[in-house]
Amino acid sequence: MKFLDEIISTTDYYLVDVVVSDSKIRKKITVFIDSDEGISIDECGEVSRKLGIELEEIIDVAFVLEVSSPGADSPLKFERQYTKNIGRTLKVTLEDLSEVKGTLTQVSNGKITLEPEAKKKIKPEAMTLLIENIKEAKVIISFK
Repeated sequence: MKFLDEIISTTDYYLVDVVVSDSKIRKKITVFIDSDEGISIDECGEVSRKLGIELEEIIDVAFVLEVSSPGADSPLKFERQYTKNIGRTLKVTLEDLSEVKGTLTQVSNGKITLEPEAKKKIKPEAMTLLIENIKEAKVIISFK
């Protein structure tokens, strides 16, 4: 989205995803943005206002625009998202569909390091995984 790139180019925000949903009534465009420090509702609103003005010029049907940060349960897509979650527990599904749960301890050069959960008082060795081999990684939310 050229317009969005122009709007966020002078900020610390980055595009995570764009989802377009068709509806019988209105098309819905959902834009997910983030920054390394997180993003506020007001910041999303500012981007939404600017982007809405641009999209109204090129889209001739009714649409709903939503600009949001990725939810806590959204998959991590970029290395910088992993970096801001160091110290948190992840559930990682690899391309071969195997799963690993563990604490994210390090991120660098397209790789992450996880300390897998201990089982039966045996502490497993840390695992280093290539981000490109990860099908999906989500932060496990803890309410402890």
